[in-house]
Amino acid sequence: MFDGPPLPLPRDVRIEQLLTHCQSAEPLGAWVRLSVPRLRIYRIPVRASCCVLASPDLGFLLSRCDAIALREGGRIRVLPSPIVIQWRALQVATATPHLPGVSRLMLEYPEMQTSLEGILIPIRERSPEEVLGRCVAAGVRVMSSRVVYRSARQEEHAMLPVDGTAQEGLG
Repeated sequence: MFDGPPLPLPRDVRIEQLLTHCQSAEPLGAWVRLSVPRLRIYRIPVRASCCVLASPDLGFLLSRCDAIALREGGRIRVLPSPIVIQWRALQVATATPHLPGVSRLMLEYPEMQTSLEGILIPIRERSPEEVLGRCVAAGVRVMSSRVVYRSARQEEHAMLPVDGTAQEGLG
């Protein structure tokens, strides 16, 4: 299991480490936090059929790559994109904690979670704009919203650490 939300890769990750985990001709996504005005890409003499696509936009990578390299705490993990997509949720801050529209949304999104701050709706492959529109149509007064990748403690899946040691059933 994944312990906490996924995070972008650290600055010191080497592209050689990532290239060894390219399993197909499809690019491996590398979720990075760009804090420099320019990203330098170097050609490395490895298999000609593998490449790494680096971006600070995880949604962009999920739509273009079969697998994504990201960070779990201090460890780097390579996960299949469909697993990471299952973690997508729309976090909505509401104007008031008890809204009549929330019960209507609960019928449409039974996995929705509520709190005093707002609601968390798993969106997976749905468009955040579509779900947000349904919130407004249900009468929920939206103060703000953002896409988050929630912790998947309850979900079991296979993960491949970049250092090559196989681990199953973490946590």
